[in-house]
Amino acid sequence: MRRTPHTPKRRLVPALALLASLASPPVLAQYRAPPMSESQRLVKEGEQAQVSASAASASGDKKEAEEKYRKALGLFEKALAAEPTSITAAAGVGSAANALQDWARTVERVSAVHTANPSELTLAYPLGVALFKLRRFPEAVPMLEKVAQADQAEHLIVHYYLASYYLYAQQGDAAVTRLQRYLSLRPAKLSGNDFQIHELLGRAHVLRRDTVAARASFTQAQAGRPESPTVQLGLASVLELEGKGGEARTLLEGVATRFPQAAEPREKLARLYLSAGDLTRAESEAVAVVKLGATPAAYLLLGDVRLARKQAPAAEEAYRKVLELQPGLVLGQMAVGKALQAQGRHEEAIQFLEAAVRSGASSVDLWASLGSVNRRAGRFQRAVEVHRRVVEMAPRQALGWMLLGADHFATGQWDQAIEDYGNALQVEPQHAGAKQWLARALAHRARDRSGGGRADDAVRDLRRAFDLDRSAVMARRLTAALLETRTYADARKVMEQGATLPGATWRDQLLLGYARLGAGDAQAALEAFNLAGKQTEEPDQQAEASVGAALAEVELGQVDAAVQRLTEVGPSRDAASVAQANLPRVLVRRALARLEAGDAEGADRDLDAVDKLGTGKRGDLAKLALFARGLTRAEAGRHAEAAAALKKALTPAQPWAWPNTRALADAFVLYKKGQVAAARKQLTAAAKKPMPGQPRWIASMTGALHRREASLAYASGNMKLAEKALKAALATEPEDALVQHNLACVDWRKGKTSDALSTWRRLESTVSVASLNLGIDAQERRREPAEAVDAWRRYLASGTGPRMAQVREWKDRLQSLHGLAEPAGSVPSNGPAVVEETP
Repeated sequence: MRRTPHTPKRRLVPALALLASLASPPVLAQYRAPPMSESQRLVKEGEQAQVSASAASASGDKKEAEEKYRKALGLFEKALAAEPTSITAAAGVGSAANALQDWARTVERVSAVHTANPSELTLAYPLGVALFKLRRFPEAVPMLEKVAQADQAEHLIVHYYLASYYLYAQQGDAAVTRLQRYLSLRPAKLSGNDFQIHELLGRAHVLRRDTVAARASFTQAQAGRPESPTVQLGLASVLELEGKGGEARTLLEGVATRFPQAAEPREKLARLYLSAGDLTRAESEAVAVVKLGATPAAYLLLGDVRLARKQAPAAEEAYRKVLELQPGLVLGQMAVGKALQAQGRHEEAIQFLEAAVRSGASSVDLWASLGSVNRRAGRFQRAVEVHRRVVEMAPRQALGWMLLGADHFATGQWDQAIEDYGNALQVEPQHAGAKQWLARALAHRARDRSGGGRADDAVRDLRRAFDLDRSAVMARRLTAALLETRTYADARKVMEQGATLPGATWRDQLLLGYARLGAGDAQAALEAFNLAGKQTEEPDQQAEASVGAALAEVELGQVDAAVQRLTEVGPSRDAASVAQANLPRVLVRRALARLEAGDAEGADRDLDAVDKLGTGKRGDLAKLALFARGLTRAEAGRHAEAAAALKKALTPAQPWAWPNTRALADAFVLYKKGQVAAARKQLTAAAKKPMPGQPRWIASMTGALHRREASLAYASGNMKLAEKALKAALATEPEDALVQHNLACVDWRKGKTSDALSTWRRLESTVSVASLNLGIDAQERRREPAEAVDAWRRYLASGTGPRMAQVREWKDRLQSLHGLAEPAGSVPSNGPAVVEETP
């Protein structure tokens, strides 16, 4: 059969179709999600029901919203039952149950899944909120803190919850942090309620005692709600914190007038009256609060007022009313216990609180109160047991350790109390009460250690106490301990701080004076003692300051003024005791000063006064007084008595004496006896090992021996020896005018009159005896009576020097003989006068 012409065309169509199919993109299989598990399906349905519930809630249909939430909860619970480890199912259960305020169901269903997934915030958030609502704060707060750290906007309410807890726990700083974070995260549409947050911020700042910030926050809150009683209440708290109790009461009186039905301001007003001691007004306000509403807080206030009025039975009645209105309220239970104690019914108070504990009350505050009641009743062991339970219940709070510290403090167990308060600070490093009581416990232990001879350990305790408690009282204690250990420089540093601290008194300046005196700054010490005297009007206290000033004056060389203060003490027994202890020492010191100035008679009078006062058991002072007496005897020429007294004073060796003091004293007595060679021998022996400060005195004594030797030689006519001795003295002290004068006398006796006259004329303005000798030379050698009269007139005009009456007689006689005046007899003379000097 012949092919038709259309055959090729029919074959081309399938070919083109095949070509088109080969040239087109490959055909892919359609994607299908894996089938959901039963749990996932239920979760999805639950989420849809939850969305519907939210929409109904937003529209105001609460009934439908509740139905939808219950439906969602049922679906989520079925999903969780199907897959017990499902995070999404557990999160759904928590979210839906919390919306229905079924907090216990959230905790029951979600806890296990959260334990397996502790870092999952979708579980921590609903579980933490539920625990918080159930007031299981020790469990809730750590979870909510973890959620807050994530800083997610959908968890905004967590910052508010945490701030509320921190305010409840009196943690102002933490509350401020959370509230400020809330304000930074909250949507703009919620800003209309910021006044509430500012009010809470104000309360947090009050806890921090930051009055400026608190006032600013309450002012912002007031701008959002001008007539809010609670904001006015906050401003009253600021005034109270500023110490303006009267203004706070006035403010709240106005609030009570404008808002007579507001109980909270009236309750605060009653509390202010109570703290001010105005018990009549406090009771009036408390009764008014009770009439406004028979609430537990109202009866608690009424009970507190009646207890303050010492109406313990009436207070007990009010407190029991609190428990009728709210059985198991911890504050009520503690208040009843307090009222029972006030009636002396300690055992009954203990039994009441024990019964409350046995009934299932597990409040930390209740256990704390039970332990404190046992302590006040003298049951210290039971108090410790109960308070250890408080530590176990609240390990992250300082409360338990503080109570244990109080138990051990009450029994004087300072080591244990210190350990307890230290543990409290480890838990809460900024706990003010722990710092204060730890400092007090350290101070008590320091007192015991000081009494037991462990002064250094006492100082260490008090240094630590002062670091913890920078108060004037603690500075005073530390300074006293440092003075006891003679650590004067440290005592001065501490007291200079303490004298500027709040509460410092005249006694702080008194201690500062003694610290400065011990540190060697007598002038600053005198200023402190004088300031102490000005800071008090009590005569006995002024007397104590005056005695301290006397001791400073002694060190400044103002011994006469010091002796006058110490002999006119005043009415203070303490001052009299200090004066009696120090006056003999001061008198001995003045006696030595007078001896150095050449006033041996005055020194003797001081030593006589020391003998009358006595030196008590101070053997070293008695020996020093005897030493000074020996020196006065030597000055009086009673050399045997002087030698005996000095020997007795220095036997055995005294702590105030140098090893060579005996040799120096013997040299002085021999010098006064005129035994120059023996004195020089003793002085040479002493000078082989000079002590600090002695070289100058030894050099002065050596010069005195040369001068004494010259004086003796001159008197005996041995001009050669006199000249040698004076030249030796002049070699040690070339500018000594008296030695130069006496050497001129030797020259005159040896015939070197021109040299002698030249020296006398040069020294006449400084050595008055030179005028006397110039007159003798003019009369005896040169026969110039007029010059002699003029020279003697100059000598008499000086007012000082030997033989004044005799020289006046000589002058008058010359005037008479030579017509210069009325006639007179002859003028006797023994030659030029020399000047003798002792060291």
